[in-house]
Amino acid sequence: MNKIGIIGNPLSHTLSPNIHDSAIKHFGLDLSFEKWELEKKELKSFFLNAKKNNVVGGCITVPHKENVLEYFDLYDDSVKRIGAANWFKIENDRIRGFNTDYIGFEKSIPENILNNLSEINCVVFGSGGSAKAVVEALFLKNAQNICIINRTFSKAEEISNKYSNSRISSQKLDSIDSVKNELKTADLIINTTSVGMGSGPQPDGNLLKNYELKNNVTGIDLVYSPKKTPFLKNISEFGGQAINGIDMLIYQAQAGFKILTDNNCPFEIMKSALKLD
Repeated sequence: MNKIGIIGNPLSHTLSPNIHDSAIKHFGLDLSFEKWELEKKELKSFFLNAKKNNVVGGCITVPHKENVLEYFDLYDDSVKRIGAANWFKIENDRIRGFNTDYIGFEKSIPENILNNLSEINCVVFGSGGSAKAVVEALFLKNAQNICIINRTFSKAEEISNKYSNSRISSQKLDSIDSVKNELKTADLIINTTSVGMGSGPQPDGNLLKNYELKNNVTGIDLVYSPKKTPFLKNISEFGGQAINGIDMLIYQAQAGFKILTDNNCPFEIMKSALKLD
């Protein structure tokens, strides 16, 4: 039986098996979905032996969305633009990387925000593969003011410089006054880091702690376990719109599953498998 699955570490929190098992069952496919919890040093062996092990493709989550690129033979245009992949497919002995994160993120943005991106201030925490996809989605939707905040300034600057556009700026996380000013005027704040993830190293961490926010701010946390992270609780305390990463997870999975199987699974089928209510 052919296999698809998810590469990442840790994977104890992942809901991807539920989502994809429901899609496989819906279409009656002869496929299994596996979890591949790998260290960076194990990626090379995994991809070298993938075809022999009946692996035909899969999705990629933190921390490997950039680490996997050196093992791919081909890149979809989205990967070339973003510099990270969250899906791969094996075609005729060659591995091709894809990025559907930017699609998933765009579809998860509330319509009232999406239609006004050119007029609002956006802040993105993080500089990894997910952050790159988020910035790409915002850029393509004509966001006019994006600030990337990251612990390592050079990594944030690398993303902003790639677009050669003054509307994307960078700040260092420990530049307290600068971060304070950015957050005080932000209309949309996105957390792309693992801070607040239940199975991560900082489950109680909150990047917004001790900062003042707008009362009508919208916060999107790509973390979806727990459903209400400290970041989102903080957004709610300011009367804002708090959105977790569930919808983005499903939308990116929907696009990735289509790439691998040529089947477009209904959103409702995938979401119902999560038994969130």
